[in-house]
Amino acid sequence: MNRKWLISILIVVAVIVFSSHGLKGGPEVSIKDAAALLKSEPRPVLVDLRERAEYDQGHIAGAISVPSAEFKERLESLKLPKFDAVILYGTDDVLARDATKHLYESGYQGALTLQGGLNGWRAAGQTVSKKP
Repeated sequence: MNRKWLISILIVVAVIVFSSHGLKGGPEVSIKDAAALLKSEPRPVLVDLRERAEYDQGHIAGAISVPSAEFKERLESLKLPKFDAVILYGTDDVLARDATKHLYESGYQGALTLQGGLNGWRAAGQTVSKKP
């Protein structure tokens, strides 16, 4: 299956799940599906919402650091895609829920919360990068 179709299907599924659960925090993506998306084109944008010091200690490769307290004010300057996947995460999924909800309500149709956040990512055996 073409990877672009896979991404489109995942986003549609997320939108359906989001719609059926109301605005509790926006659509989510599992660790397994996020890992698959990261191997596809276009590659999703990863946003780490933890404090910069936490990001420096370990983050998902390719993630940009945008502490949650700065997220809304920096949103325009981030130039996130409106229709492609944007995966947000924190230590768990609590920080990302509000940011994902805000993005989704602002028209970013590919906004997704990483289920379990970085803790879930590590628990699933996925690798993290550290600042050199």
